[in-house]
Amino acid sequence: DSVMGSVYSPISGKASRPFYLDRICVSVYSGDELIYCLGEYPELLCVDMFNKDLIKWLNEDCSAKELAEMIEKLIRAKADITKIVSSLLKKAPFITDQEADRILKVIKESEGSSEFDKRKARGDFFLTKERYSYAIREYELLLSSLNDEESERVASVYHNMGVAKARLFLFEQAADDFLRAYDCDENPVHYYAYIATLRFTLTDREYVRMIGDDSKMREVTLRLEADIEKAKKEFLESPEYVDFLNKKEESDESGRYAFCNYLDVKINEKKEEYNKYVY
Repeated sequence: DSVMGSVYSPISGKASRPFYLDRICVSVYSGDELIYCLGEYPELLCVDMFNKDLIKWLNEDCSAKELAEMIEKLIRAKADITKIVSSLLKKAPFITDQEADRILKVIKESEGSSEFDKRKARGDFFLTKERYSYAIREYELLLSSLNDEESERVASVYHNMGVAKARLFLFEQAADDFLRAYDCDENPVHYYAYIATLRFTLTDREYVRMIGDDSKMREVTLRLEADIEKAKKEFLESPEYVDFLNKKEESDESGRYAFCNYLDVKINEKKEEYNKYVY
């Protein structure tokens, strides 16, 4: 293995079965991958990640006895997360001193956060990484621990959970979340998102009937329709759509089979992309 032209020896062997790091929803196959992931997700780390199962896996599946013993000693000494990660980073030649300092700084800054901030940060992290089902799970757990008095906090969690559900095309559920967020703090951002989900859930007749004589709904709808038209224009000018049109024009009788194959490939790509969001 090499990094920036330098050659280094692997920290451990490669396991035949992965170890699943539940905290960051990632599977790793070696001690090297384990340490690399710590650097990728420093704001999500906690001491509980380093347990007997991980030690056993490193020892038996990766032939990383030295690494396993080091983690076991740190746990026995009740080391904090900064000490554990710092010790592991020193074992990795692919982590520079500057990178290690950055990682440890993020961990120290997150240590002072409240339990709410830590869990919401985890949900938001999964949301930005397009792991929507994981984000929803975090938000649901967080909401179960909050009370109605914490209106601003509740609103932010409901809104982000609505975003995750909308991206999974669960528009009806997303609408409920956005409306709950708006009921908490009356932020117009939540209301706009609520109207947008209705636009994709209801038929045109149902949507027009619901707007009715509601001036606030009409105002938001006008902005929404302008945004939809802008999005449509951007899509029609996108390289992906232009490529589709070109392939379609080439699909005469002799090229129809190739065009069908092209469509199959694109559809399967979208299916795989959606599965990534869900699982």
